[in-house]
Amino acid sequence: MALYREFVLKSPGIWPTVLAFIKANATACAEKGTPIRLIVTSDERRRTKEQNAYYFGVALRDIAEQAWVNGEQFGTAAWHEHFAEQFAPREELRLPSGRLVTRRKSTKDFSVAEFSEYLTKVQASAANEYGVTFDGVHA
Repeated sequence: MALYREFVLKSPGIWPTVLAFIKANATACAEKGTPIRLIVTSDERRRTKEQNAYYFGVALRDIAEQAWVNGEQFGTAAWHEHFAEQFAPREELRLPSGRLVTRRKSTKDFSVAEFSEYLTKVQASAANEYGVTFDGVHA
């Protein structure tokens, strides 16, 4: 069975729980030859409502209205999937069976910085590959 647990260190009150978890599992895991991996990262704010509104309400709308592929136009949902498959990072997801699968990260889970970079890539691709122009301000 894979060991996995996340803690958000919002206050010092959680520290004893983190230490207890490590103490309870570290020795047994090391003895099995599968030591615990500890990753420390800062918690980033999720994309903003304004970023989301601009992406779906302006950028994807402009792409759907202006882009043609082999004489055909596509809706915003198709363009969203197209660009998400192309530019969203891949992440591992552990299933209840213990199996790890790789899938694209949902744009709803992007940080503000990740979403800004993603939007820039989407607009650049749409402009370069499909001749789309954008009048709105990049959020």
